[in-house]
Amino acid sequence: MHHRFQRASLAPGGFAIDEVKVIAESVQILLRSRWPSGTCPGCGRESRRVQSRYVRRPADLPLGGRRLELAIVARRFWCDAVLCG
Repeated sequence: MHHRFQRASLAPGGFAIDEVKVIAESVQILLRSRWPSGTCPGCGRESRRVQSRYVRRPADLPLGGRRLELAIVARRFWCDAVLCG
């Protein structure tokens, strides 16, 4: 049984889909944030300078009878506030 999904309907709000792969009995979806900036957890200031990127993998979920592997490209930002630790 084949299921057709629109790519945009697979992404939670605030995320865009970079890639979808169907490999054997699993579906891999690579997401990234649509927001161009992040908020410093220390001082609350907004920053657009990306320090690094890394992939996070929340718990796998089922999708149309297949295993779903969700990978999110997360970013760390540099805080530009002078007195922020």
